[in-house]
This record gives sequence, structure tokens and C-alpha cells, in this order.
Amino acid sequence: MPVRRSSIILAGIGVVLIVLGVLVRFVVVPVATKLPGSTNLGVTYSGQATLLNSSALQSGDTKNVLVANVPATVDRRVKVTSIHGDTAIVSDDLTIHAGSQTLPSDHTYALDRATLEGVTPPSGIPAEPSVGALSSTFPIGPEANDSYRFYDSTTRGIVPISYTGHATRDGRSVNVYRIASTGAVKDPGLLKLLPPSLPKKLIASLAPLLPTAVRAKITPATLAALPSPVPLSYTGTTNIVAYVDSQTGVPIDETVSQQVVVNVTAGSQTLSLIPVFALDFRVTPASVTYLANKAKSTGELLTLMKLIVPVALVVIGVMLLVIAILRRHKPAVVPAAARAAHGDAPQPQSSGLASSPPQ
Repeated sequence: MPVRRSSIILAGIGVVLIVLGVLVRFVVVPVATKLPGSTNLGVTYSGQATLLNSSALQSGDTKNVLVANVPATVDRRVKVTSIHGDTAIVSDDLTIHAGSQTLPSDHTYALDRATLEGVTPPSGIPAEPSVGALSSTFPIGPEANDSYRFYDSTTRGIVPISYTGHATRDGRSVNVYRIASTGAVKDPGLLKLLPPSLPKKLIASLAPLLPTAVRAKITPATLAALPSPVPLSYTGTTNIVAYVDSQTGVPIDETVSQQVVVNVTAGSQTLSLIPVFALDFRVTPASVTYLANKAKSTGELLTLMKLIVPVALVVIGVMLLVIAILRRHKPAVVPAAARAAHGDAPQPQSSGLASSPPQ
């Protein structure tokens, strides 16, 4: 039985739409959702800071060695500076404004554009050793578990990220993650701001600033055993709580606590003296709203690309296939004898002229 040409065309279009829907979901979406080269995200934090006054320290002005608990703001800029295939070079720069001081803290990472974990950078491009860990943000659709690791730029170490539950921020559903890191300070930029050593007499003059338990250990015998100048080491502690959009991976809100403590080694013991650098800050309400809106618009685009468009293409394609199948055959030709039996025989046509009566 012959097949209608229109059914063949409908079936072809249906198959094309189904294939296109599958391609959009499993080929186009993974490519389109990679970290774009146009990424340029700014966030502002506010809080308090404690900073070392290096000039006061060098001059022996112990009363003003520390600038403690001053209002502070932190401007953060995360920007993709170049793309190399599936690798993005990302600058993650902070500018700390505390009192009269402005302190930069600039970092560069090589990130996998899909997972956003650190990777080995292309040859000739310097980047921090964050391989296998997150540093600047979370991937799209972050996992609600403890599977992620975090690169701490202060210690240049990698630590686990703990998933602690679910919450909402500015109308968006978020996963809550906690990060804790402690270790020797290895950030070159931060170490430039801190003195590598101090004269022995300055250590003694700092005694009034020390906690009671530490001050009790700074005995004359301990001081006598110290070299001059006294080498200093630093321990950094970082605690972060991140509220990450559960659909897009945008960190909508964050609280950050960082502290650097100066240490001296006296004989066989290491004495932790005082915090010389401390920051306690969180994302400002204005930035929370901005990030939530960005997550919302990105989420709507993701829903359109991952769900609505592919499903619509597949559904329309299936409908066209069904229609093509239902109307695939042409109507059968009925023989003349059968039509005559049903009173459908053709009637003779009149010539249009009246017949003459017989003579």
C-alpha cells in the first residue's frame, strides 16, 4: 500500500527534532555551561580587621604595634583572564581596606572549566598549586555531600569541605559548606607584609601584649636562649561558611574568619605569641542580593537549556512521528463495479438539448 509523501516528510522532521533535543541536552548544554571566558564577578565583604603596624613594631612603639578591631571592607574580583581549551586561567584578587591601610591579596588559578577544580596550568603560565581542589567558586549543580576539597591560599594546603545542610538566601535554595584550615603561612604576598625576624629586645618589650599563659613562658632564661635577631614563623587559620546556590553553584553568602599568629622557637619549644593579622568579614547585604539575582537569571537559563528546550523538541518530534504513522497510507481506490453496486455508478451527461416528441 503506498505511503503518503507528507507522512514521510513529517516522520523525517520528527526524527530530526528528537535527535536535536538529545544533542541539546547531552552535547550543547555541557559545552555551553563551561566557565565562560567573559566571567568577571565582583563581590564586597564587610567586617573587622586586626593588622600589624610594622613601623610601630620596628620603632619599639609597643602601644601601637597592633591596629585592632577596625572596620574593614574587602573588595573581591574573580575574573577569567584567558582560556586554553578546557582550562581557564582565573585571577581571584582581594583588596582589603582597614583604617588607613589598603592591602592587596592577589591569586591566580588554573581551573577545569567544567568542574572548576584546579588543574596543571599550561606551560609558561604561573598558577597556585590548587590541583584537584576548589578555590574560587563551586561547579553548577553542586553535590550535597563531603566530596569536595578546598585550596587554602594562606597555607597553600588542600583541606576537605564539609557539607552541613540546607538553607535559603534571598529566596534561593543553598547548600551550606564549612571549611577549616590551619598551617604554616606560605602565601608569598602575605609573608611580604610580615617581618621575618625581630631584635631580641623587641620580643621582651612585647611581653605586656601577650596572653598570660604565653607571658609566663617568656622567662629571662628563655630570652637568653633566643638568637638575635629572633627568627619568626607564622601560623594561619582560616574558617569559611559558604552558602552556595544549589542549582548554579554561585556562593550567594559567605562568612570568613582568618587569623595569623606569630611564633618564636625557644630551645625545643615553639611559642605562639599574638595574632598579627586577623579578618572577620561576610558578604554585604547588597552583594547577597546581587549574587542571588545572578543565580536566579543563570538558573532560568539553565532550566531552559537543560529541560524546557530538549523536552519540547522531543515531544514535538514524537507527536510528528505518531501523526506520520497514523496517516501513512493513501486511501484505497474503490473499483467501479463496487461503486455501481452502492449506487455510485456515473450517470450519463445530458447534451443540454430537449428531445423532440415522436412523430
